[in-house]
Amino acid sequence: MRPTRWMSLLTLAAAVTACEPLPEDSGPGLTEVQLPGADFYPEGLAAASDGTLYVGSVGTGAIARARPGELGAHVFVPGRAAFGVYGLAVDEAHDTLWACTYDDALPPAQPAHLAAYALGTGELKASHALPGASGFCNDVTLDAVGNVYATDTFANTVVRLALGGDALTTWASDAAFAPTAEGNFTLNGIAFDKSGGLYVVKSDTGTLFFIAIQPDGSAAAPVTIPVAPALESPDGLEWVDAQRLLVVENAPGRASIVTLTGGTGTAEVLANGFVEPTAATLTEEGAWVLEGQLGFLFGGPGAPSLPFRAHRLAVPPAPLLP
Repeated sequence: MRPTRWMSLLTLAAAVTACEPLPEDSGPGLTEVQLPGADFYPEGLAAASDGTLYVGSVGTGAIARARPGELGAHVFVPGRAAFGVYGLAVDEAHDTLWACTYDDALPPAQPAHLAAYALGTGELKASHALPGASGFCNDVTLDAVGNVYATDTFANTVVRLALGGDALTTWASDAAFAPTAEGNFTLNGIAFDKSGGLYVVKSDTGTLFFIAIQPDGSAAAPVTIPVAPALESPDGLEWVDAQRLLVVENAPGRASIVTLTGGTGTAEVLANGFVEPTAATLTEEGAWVLEGQLGFLFGGPGAPSLPFRAHRLAVPPAPLLP
């Protein structure tokens, strides 16, 4: 079966009523990318430097690719039954597409893996089991030298694969990462700040953490970043520039920009009207936000709006710093 703890977020999402429509003015070029099939149910999204988009499927286990200017994405890595692809990250320096995966056929063995696919061909290069007996690889990012980090939403940890390493290790764990109630989703989106640390969001509380990477590569103690208005069921997370993060909020169906100043964050809604968005990525054209609509896959009433899509949004320029 799929990870049952999705239901914690889906219960919230089911309560969401109509939102504001998506913005129409996103600048020139395509404003959406359409994904293949009626059961794709996308979850993870990443972009290469040329604007090529990669999208992971929970419904089919495939990874789709859309090159710049293509309205329709095509299957890049074929799917298979009882397999799901979640967070993605592109590592062009090492010709790798990193993917969080979950294989329903593996329990009682560890079902959660961090997989490495060849960026050019889609060939599977390696698959690394998460530490422990069970887990859920949710989202993934890379630091400046190519070390890979992923959130384990079931173990409430951040794991790390050192550049050139062959095994994941627990990198950051803390009591603050624990669920507020049994079965709640915890650590989710993760982003490197292009400098010296990682930002991570916790879905059940909306908390934003900063974890500094220490000189020896270990994790410093997590620092809570208060955000106002508070984030609601945050999912995907992307570093924008200077002091800004792009946060996808699943249940409210929105994407927000969080500006960081003086150890706090200020959230401003970039766009409303998404149906259970799960991830975002940035290209030179703007921000791409993925509509997962996963509630329908996991038993929610109704049917998804087809085709599944990623939507492009304009990102306002960073404010001038004093």
